[in-house]
Amino acid sequence: MQFISSDCLQLNRFYKDNKDKARAKPDDLMFAALDEHQHTCSVLRLLPYKDFLFLRSVVTQPELRGKGIASALIRHAIQTQANNSNTMPIYTLPTPLALPIYQRLGFKPVEPSQVPAELLASYRRFRQSHSGPTVMVIHP
Repeated sequence: MQFISSDCLQLNRFYKDNKDKARAKPDDLMFAALDEHQHTCSVLRLLPYKDFLFLRSVVTQPELRGKGIASALIRHAIQTQANNSNTMPIYTLPTPLALPIYQRLGFKPVEPSQVPAELLASYRRFRQSHSGPTVMVIHP
């Protein structure tokens, strides 16, 4: 598996092909996992804010789920930020199904009172449709 920095065209094509509503924007930091035939297997994006990054839209092809590809891609994105001297915290809103993945990767729950103001609207929308943990964070 090869992990690369990506672009809107690649991510948005992948999201559409996998029937996901996410759409990458030019300011996002985008990453993709490619197989040995250079086919996209998994993607994610980091949305830059002033004091943190927001990990969103991690999607893996359905037939490839459960093989550790998304976990490896998330690790790659975190390591890339650390290698670029970007030590800003990375927040995410995991679904209940994805929670164990983020815990294994070292993300920690954030108390609701500590959720960055810029994420409060996303957090409230998320909480309407999902039970379980709140926002999670990792410090690269």
